[in-house]
Amino acid sequence: MFPKFYNYKLDNGIQVVLIPIPNTKNIATSLTFDIGYLEETKKEDGLAHLTEHIISRFITNYTKVKEIKSKGHYVYTNAHTSHFKTAYHIYSLKKNLTDILDSYLTLYNFNRTDRNLFYKEMGSVIVELKQIISNKDKYVFYKNMPELVFGKNGKMVNDPVSEIKNLIKLGECDLINFVRKYYVPTNSIITIAGDFKKNDIIKYIKLKFNKVESGKKRPKRIIKIPKSFNPKYNFEVSSSSKLNNLYLNFIFPSNKNNKSLAILHILKKILVELNDSSILFDRLRSKLGIVYSPNIKKYINIHYGILSIHYNIEEKNYEKGFEELINILNELKKDKIEKNLFDLAKNKIMYEISLAQNDKTPKEFLYLTNTILSNNELLNPLDFYNKYTKHITLNDIRKWCRAIFVKNNSYLCIVGPEDKFKNFSIKHMKMLN
Repeated sequence: MFPKFYNYKLDNGIQVVLIPIPNTKNIATSLTFDIGYLEETKKEDGLAHLTEHIISRFITNYTKVKEIKSKGHYVYTNAHTSHFKTAYHIYSLKKNLTDILDSYLTLYNFNRTDRNLFYKEMGSVIVELKQIISNKDKYVFYKNMPELVFGKNGKMVNDPVSEIKNLIKLGECDLINFVRKYYVPTNSIITIAGDFKKNDIIKYIKLKFNKVESGKKRPKRIIKIPKSFNPKYNFEVSSSSKLNNLYLNFIFPSNKNNKSLAILHILKKILVELNDSSILFDRLRSKLGIVYSPNIKKYINIHYGILSIHYNIEEKNYEKGFEELINILNELKKDKIEKNLFDLAKNKIMYEISLAQNDKTPKEFLYLTNTILSNNELLNPLDFYNKYTKHITLNDIRKWCRAIFVKNNSYLCIVGPEDKFKNFSIKHMKMLN
């Protein structure tokens, strides 16, 4: 059985998600701020990422996390930032939970930073950005793909070169002001999973955290996707690449649309996750023998989702492979998906759910923070299946494909040694009707 989820909201706006899991030794926790790159002004370009680095080091070296380590107890911390959120994670033994909460509490009163630490972490961020510049596949999703979808001046576009230029202009005061403005209760979610007494912990959280002033909620985000009438294409030259790395991308509804998410879950299984029965594997590898391992990634947030079809292919086979891919996407809109493949996909989903039911690892439940950020209902995988996935039909999938796999919603990015396929690719994307 999946553990129960409990959601609370404190008087000052902090949201709390508790997932008690009996008989587990470890605790997984996160403090997530509904703040990311989107909150930066032009003068603050790169500041959200730098702030994450500084705060992460602060947690490790200047809070009770340091005391936990000094006792010889296991404790692990990490952090990450995106356009939409910044999350700090602390994992340790369950007896250290109140010390972990006290460590998070100090972030709301963060008002100074060590100068040496500031510039060391700035150097670390700059190295990360230079790695993105040198890794063309990362660069595509960091800059090129967002430019295709949102336009060159779109808010979702990150330019690592510009970020580096701006970072070196920033000082400690810029960081402190950013934290004071956005790291406030109304923008934050505490998530805890593990073996603890729910009533005792929520009482402790209320006692400690309700004392913090609520602060102002971040401004509402407005993300516009310009209307497109034709396929979009981008090629990034990589002199070190011997293959063409293809990413064919489509925009789909946000994670607030649970029916769409259920459809996508089944479709992804049908296309790439049923071993050699998967359509892309069967058609591009087994029959044509030109692609080793096609895969699909999905990037979903409260505003939109991106479905990205990816494979590596030799230049001599590019046209044959891309033509077949377009044929497959068009066939999905018709009565071309076999019923047994559809049933197999649902069966695999249920198999994975049965495995997850036996997984009591606390960190596996921190994903629930994203559900809260999306203002979505808290459902475990089995409840989601019974409420949404179970009722999806083949006709639902066909309708979804007809709406998504169309020429004016197709964005192709290629990384390779030489750009030879622009006209061919656009011509075939226009066949997505």
